[in-house]
Amino acid sequence: MSRYAIRSSLAALSFVVAAGGLAGAAVAAPGMGGMDGMGQAHGKYHGHHRGMMMRDGFRVPGIGPLSQKQVDALKLDAKQQAAFDAARQAQRDLHTAMREAGAKRHELLASQLEGGKLDPRALVARHDENRDQFSKQAEQVREKWLAAWDSLNDGQRQQVTEIVKERHAKMQERRAKMQERRANREERQGRGAGQAQAPASGAAQSN
Repeated sequence: MSRYAIRSSLAALSFVVAAGGLAGAAVAAPGMGGMDGMGQAHGKYHGHHRGMMMRDGFRVPGIGPLSQKQVDALKLDAKQQAAFDAARQAQRDLHTAMREAGAKRHELLASQLEGGKLDPRALVARHDENRDQFSKQAEQVREKWLAAWDSLNDGQRQQVTEIVKERHAKMQERRAKMQERRANREERQGRGAGQAQAPASGAAQSN
């Protein structure tokens, strides 16, 4: 298959592949609630930091992750630690399975391209199969995290509440600053547009 043909075929399949990728990312949603629904962190540092917290910390569905340091401060007993470890291992297993499935989808596409015959139906079928599998697995992960949360005593839950409250306040502060910067930028752009229109209007009147 020529390079031009491959590029054309890939362009035709872009929607299929993109849809599969987006849905694949959404599979983890049942057990991966955001921090108070405030959205995802921005930037490479925040993404890496969040990934570390998801892997090593305590993730309460609907609330968000706690770092390993924050978990250590809870001073879990043996039973609580066992529940925590079970949930974290289930989360890791899910991530591993999703990575492996993604690699297999890429291999399927590569084999089709190498053979010179694309089969979108096969690609979509593979995606649907993975989606169903990971949806069930993600629900199991979520239940394990909820069981770990249920094992905490009132004092530990209050500690978590204070952590989330502080994080929520910081996010609100960042959001307010972003909105202020956006408003200032739009105001400057508006003034610039008005200044550009004024000379043009004067020239039209003189003519």
